[in-house]
Amino acid sequence: MKQLLLKIIRYNLILIPFLSFTQTDSVNNLDTILIQKEIMMKLTGEKPINENIYITQRASPEERKLTADYLSNYLSKIGWKVENHHYKTTNGNLFLDLFLQPMNGVNVSAILPATTKSKEYILFGSHYDSERNCPGAIDNATGVTLSLTIAYKLMQLKTRNKNFIVVLFDQEEDGTVGSKAYAKMLKNSGKEIHSIHTIDMMGWDDDNNLGIEIELPSPILKNLYQRNAQKYNIPIQVTKIGSSDHQSFIDLGFNTLGITEEYAKRDTTPYIHTNMDTYDTVNFEYLASSTEFIFQIFKSLVQ
Repeated sequence: MKQLLLKIIRYNLILIPFLSFTQTDSVNNLDTILIQKEIMMKLTGEKPINENIYITQRASPEERKLTADYLSNYLSKIGWKVENHHYKTTNGNLFLDLFLQPMNGVNVSAILPATTKSKEYILFGSHYDSERNCPGAIDNATGVTLSLTIAYKLMQLKTRNKNFIVVLFDQEEDGTVGSKAYAKMLKNSGKEIHSIHTIDMMGWDDDNNLGIEIELPSPILKNLYQRNAQKYNIPIQVTKIGSSDHQSFIDLGFNTLGITEEYAKRDTTPYIHTNMDTYDTVNFEYLASSTEFIFQIFKSLVQ
């Protein structure tokens, strides 16, 4: 089976590698790592993201579009209903918009319905863009890879009493433009949102303790994550850092938290926003562990 899995991955298929996942409370970390490495290689220029096209960053409009197309296709093929959110900012004045080009982009978004009737939604996701001239491996291809892996694993649950939305945000590096636009749209949609979980940078673990940081969690989510961290023996710290997409939703009153590597403890990538934030700096054992931890939390919320 391992030989077959390795052969399939080498041919860059999307769906079949996921057959290695089990439907139990734990997964084989080796299988998860192999799958996540394949995704990461495409997002960081180690392999072509589309036919013979390689991307070395996810900052230019062209590369962001290639990335958004890849992510949309991926989610569609694993069975999620893709409903992308296209946005365009404004300078607040039609005259200014003629001279100062408004920012525009696409938040890759998809829905997984509950297996029983529900009006509640759990939203999770990560930003897919990178800083300019930066491969953006840990910041934030790791978060995207984690979100895609969880998206597949959630589909394998036989029962889900809440709906899920996965969102891969555009333009976090440009002042969280994408998540701000999405949060505003979500607020106006009237959807009943249970909670929002954003993941940014989950690939560095120098002390090998598998610890995570939760940022500005609501009291309910703080208790949830701390309780599960104790259950799974995962070190966890709570911080008031608000410099990523979670802040966009907190500002509008959603039940939210941000999830990251141990940024406040400085057990975080030293290569952030540089051309050294590369695929080979990622700790894939840590990424796989964090994936399973967050998945188990989601599972507990819908069963």
